[in-house]
Amino acid sequence: MFDGLLHEIEKAPVICVFRHLIPDADALGSQWGLVEWLRLTYPNKRVFALGKHVGVKPEMFPVPDQVNDDVISESLAIVLDTANAKRVDDQRYQLAKTIIQIDHHPLHETFGNKKYIFEHRAATCEIIAEFLEANVVKPLPKKIAEYLYMGLLTDTLRFSTNNTSAHTLRIAAYLAQSDLNFSKLNEEMFSVSSQEYRFSNYLRTNAVIEPCGVAYSFVTLETMEEFGVSANDAKERITDFGGVRDFEAWALFIEHNENGRRFFNGSLRSKQIAVNDIAQNYRGGGHRNAAAVKECSKEEALDIIEKCCLRIKEAKHNDTV
Repeated sequence: MFDGLLHEIEKAPVICVFRHLIPDADALGSQWGLVEWLRLTYPNKRVFALGKHVGVKPEMFPVPDQVNDDVISESLAIVLDTANAKRVDDQRYQLAKTIIQIDHHPLHETFGNKKYIFEHRAATCEIIAEFLEANVVKPLPKKIAEYLYMGLLTDTLRFSTNNTSAHTLRIAAYLAQSDLNFSKLNEEMFSVSSQEYRFSNYLRTNAVIEPCGVAYSFVTLETMEEFGVSANDAKERITDFGGVRDFEAWALFIEHNENGRRFFNGSLRSKQIAVNDIAQNYRGGGHRNAAAVKECSKEEALDIIEKCCLRIKEAKHNDTV
């Protein structure tokens, strides 16, 4: 399953671990879980965690390392939780001697010399933990297990998503051997501030609900400033729409401003219909029922909603034929 991975790690004097832009807890948890294990297991190697974007719950993860191009050019680059080359958060990964992809998203693009892609795993943290389980005879150090568990917990929404499997729960049990405090980790990863609570109420109140069963909302820069939430925090509120029985799909479009150019990054979710192929047409991608789009105009975002509605109608029609 992991043929050659340990060999590549053991022969590399320098290892740089990358993840995707605007990282979630799975990207950060898999990155730091692997980095801390590498540093502990191979103290003579130089191991770095790279990335420029601040992710969710920044207080829960260390600050990325700063290295120059020469270091990366002599390294083994391990790119985690990223299906698209453009989404790697530090494009200097391309300078590395060898590039390895490890991911649980459907394979969209091959950009590594070796790849370990397991779409049936619920999280990249699940894959990294599985790799470590095969190579560590005793329970992992608590901090490493915490990083991996946090990604596993959030990518499965507390083990509630349809890609949660018996294997996912077995890996969680493996990590639990490291004396994890489940209630504390749940609180830290899912509790919100009073500002975020008020923002969630705003989203629910102002969501547009289409007759087809798609709910969506646009979040402008002005709205985020009004409620005192960051784009990363706002993006995580996509889960607020997930518990409504009547919603077949839902989307949240967050406005960004880069060098005076304003655009929306969006998160798409669904119960049954595929949304990842729709997202791929708008500079994004992801899982069948959970995907993201990048740098969309409002018109493009509304096109996405229309395509989701059409797909829901087609699915209902096929069910009745």
